[in-house]
Amino acid sequence: MSDKFEIFEVEVIAPNLIVIPQGSALQFLYNNIQIESNKILTLLNAPEISNVIIDLNRVEYLDSIIISCLTRLLQQAKQSGGEAVFCNACDNMQYILQSIKLGTLWPLFDTREEAILSLSSN
Repeated sequence: MSDKFEIFEVEVIAPNLIVIPQGSALQFLYNNIQIESNKILTLLNAPEISNVIIDLNRVEYLDSIIISCLTRLLQQAKQSGGEAVFCNACDNMQYILQSIKLGTLWPLFDTREEAILSLSSN
């Protein structure tokens, strides 16, 4: 992948786009967050990509700015006919997802492998 990302690590395992947030927005410039988020949305438009997996293994907390960016990705996947899921959330992140109702909109899996398996069975 030619684009450099610092806010989100991105992996492509077609048909899945795996997005790994690296921390809260306080660590990054707002403009950079928006630029990276838009680059990832562009990746989601590739014909070989249909699903998004948000892997939360590197964060214990995400603020509203990062959550908003992730929600855009999840919605775009769904609007494009794909699926979107979360995985690897610590207890605190699970609580946050449940509190803001994202956990009810998109499934949460314990591991990335479970998430990929679930998406490949759809």
